[in-house]
Amino acid sequence: MLLDIVETIYAIIVVLFLFNLTIFVHELGHYLVGRWRGATIERFSIWFGPALLSRTINGVEFRLGCIPLGGYVAFPQLAMEMIEGKSETPAEELKPLRPRDKIPILVAGSVANVLLGFAIACIIWVVGIPKDPGDLDLKIGYVPAGSSEWQAGIRLGDSIRSINGKEVKDWDEITQRVALSLSKTVEVGIEQNGVLRTFTVIPNRDHLFRIRKLQIDQANSPVAREVQTRSPAEKAGLLAGDEFLEVDGQKVLSMLHLTDMVGKRANQPTRMVVFRKGERVTLEITPRIEKKSKVARIGVPLGVKSTGKSVIVYPDPLTQATKVLLLLADTLNALLHTKTTGVGLDDLAGPVGIGWALYKTTLLDLRLALSFLVLLNINLAVVNLFPIPALDGGHIVFSLIEIIRRKPFNPRFMEITQTVAIVLILCLMAYVTLNDVDRLARFRFFSSQYPGAGSPAGVFEEARPAAPPPAR
Repeated sequence: MLLDIVETIYAIIVVLFLFNLTIFVHELGHYLVGRWRGATIERFSIWFGPALLSRTINGVEFRLGCIPLGGYVAFPQLAMEMIEGKSETPAEELKPLRPRDKIPILVAGSVANVLLGFAIACIIWVVGIPKDPGDLDLKIGYVPAGSSEWQAGIRLGDSIRSINGKEVKDWDEITQRVALSLSKTVEVGIEQNGVLRTFTVIPNRDHLFRIRKLQIDQANSPVAREVQTRSPAEKAGLLAGDEFLEVDGQKVLSMLHLTDMVGKRANQPTRMVVFRKGERVTLEITPRIEKKSKVARIGVPLGVKSTGKSVIVYPDPLTQATKVLLLLADTLNALLHTKTTGVGLDDLAGPVGIGWALYKTTLLDLRLALSFLVLLNINLAVVNLFPIPALDGGHIVFSLIEIIRRKPFNPRFMEITQTVAIVLILCLMAYVTLNDVDRLARFRFFSSQYPGAGSPAGVFEEARPAAPPPAR
């Protein structure tokens, strides 16, 4: 118990440090280039809202806000009073900021995040990333009878080699490629009895994370990560750490197999055999219907029995950056084709979802948390350059138009435009945050259905489409 508390405190401290390091570096980029270009700087704030801590150095207030959602550097010339607060410098005393000065300042935040991401990627290149050997074994351990995959001809013991013609190396890549596929059907390259074949399947949409997934699972041994209070599992005497062996006399082949069997036994007393401290224990559990998914569950988030071994891979920085950029491009493409892919705003993760994913990876291995930080920094760098008012990219567009017009925009127009954009962004952040909370609540109470739950691959899958915290 004490060890769990210490691990939790350690993970929270690491998450806060890494999360805010990303924000700090982004704002530091703006600040340093702003000083270089002679801009007026009133405030350098990590987090928003009234100051918890504050100190003024050389006329600039450095502060820690009370709302942990991002940060900003207050440049009064950029008309961002809704976020930065009203400028203390009279307008007539402000030196006009030329577009050729504004653009380097605006780009600097993203450049700083890219440099931080590259530096972390270099560290990962040296120390490596742990991978569960099972995540690299693409042999199929379970295919539900009657599923699109089964009807297509895919069978237990086959090995997955590609998705839509692109080679895959682990189960995480399989999940991402299927979720972000732009067609309703997916071409799955399979090695079957030594022969390479291609099967066309229609993926189902996962009820928990609402992404499309193959009804295929790797061979694994599901274990109870925890047992929720007042759940059917608790009433039956199931304990955290129990390994599921049988359900009504049928051997459990994988997590997906277990959740499929449980899902078909709503309100039916079910005999389950688990392995506990070297002994087989028989329990009778009655699954109950989850209100939202209408599927029977027993109230046990699942994990995979660890082999105690791991494989260390050493991806070079370019490979890491390329993978992140391709994932971001695929995600944006999938969002633009939501009718086909089913990927929408509900699938985005906000600060809560990102923080939770970083927390889980930290508990697994600090190297995984660093790898996640590469993804977060590159995402933040790219998204902040989107041509949306209130983001750095929106200011850059206004600056370019100002160069063409040869005169600045009306301050009132800029104020209204920025205010409307900020309100919309805050509404989006509130929406994705509510989805994060709902998703995490469902994840904690009901059994997870995706390959690699509790493993590095599973954690990265949950964090796949990420909406970074606001920063400017």
